[in-house]
Amino acid sequence: MWHAPRLGILALLFAALACQPPASPTAKPAASATSAAATSPSGTGSPATAAQAPTAAPEPVALRYAYSATSIVFLAQKIAQDQGIYRQHGLDMEQVLMGAGVMAAAQLSGEVDYTNSYPATIHSAAQGAPLRIVSTVVDAPLFAYMVRPEIQSLADLRGKAVGITTRGGAVDKVTRALFAQQGMDADTDVTILPAGGQVTVLLDALLSGRVQGAALSAPWYGRARDLGMRLLIKAPEVMHEPQNGLAVTADRLAQQRDQVRRVVESETEAIRYMKDNRAATVALARDWLEISQAEAEESYDFALPAFVPDGRIDVPGLGRYVADEKADGTLPADFQVESILDTSLAEEALRALDARR
Repeated sequence: MWHAPRLGILALLFAALACQPPASPTAKPAASATSAAATSPSGTGSPATAAQAPTAAPEPVALRYAYSATSIVFLAQKIAQDQGIYRQHGLDMEQVLMGAGVMAAAQLSGEVDYTNSYPATIHSAAQGAPLRIVSTVVDAPLFAYMVRPEIQSLADLRGKAVGITTRGGAVDKVTRALFAQQGMDADTDVTILPAGGQVTVLLDALLSGRVQGAALSAPWYGRARDLGMRLLIKAPEVMHEPQNGLAVTADRLAQQRDQVRRVVESETEAIRYMKDNRAATVALARDWLEISQAEAEESYDFALPAFVPDGRIDVPGLGRYVADEKADGTLPADFQVESILDTSLAEEALRALDARR
């Protein structure tokens, strides 16, 4: 039998429930951490998809990036800067013009954080510098070998002066390699004269006759041709060898791997932008290099096939470069380029980019 006190208590309970506000028709019960992770925005219920949801961009960190010349070969880095791609990845990147021969020392001293000159990095690492290569940006030498109009072949340059930008840089390397293909030794068969860090200075040296031949990047080889110089060789047609990619210290790679990966992501995105946006890229190259529209278009078409759209390191190509350097006696016989490569970082960058698509 129900007693009066119990009936009173029940009455009070019902009254309290009646005073609660009604639930919103759209309200849902709070999900546990496990159930929230198991539900994706697209309704697939995939934990991986939920983990890939956009997050706030990291606070930009100030960094310094050294490049060796105002040249089409560094167009990807210029695109990443001007299109705000670095900043989208939390990188406030200052680009610093610096001779290739001093890049490694500047990086090791902390003067700059990133560089992209393969020759300087490899030669310094072979001498014990704690440097690592983590990507490839350009996988062929973007130069054409130009000579004075009276020169008919590389052999005609024997005993004459030929120009480079700086010792240890890409122009120096390509020049030596082209002469070697013809059975000539650049150290003894010609006189190599460094003209300075800018390709425009090297062009002036060729036009003035101070040097009889020079490897010029686009658009300068086209300008030299239009001013009466002779084009002998387009290097990408006879050489397939990686020219540059991201180089870092071993400490930075170990302690700030996420940051390094974001630099690789930025440059990979920049190359994809270049391939998908011809007109905008040509316009940027035209304004940056202060060249004509026609020169910018020729430069774009000449250079684009050499830009690597996935950042993966061309290990065989670097192996060929090292083998040639060993044969020339400029690298120790026991040096193995694989010891300074991190081929996994580009893969990490690709996965991160694909996750955000």
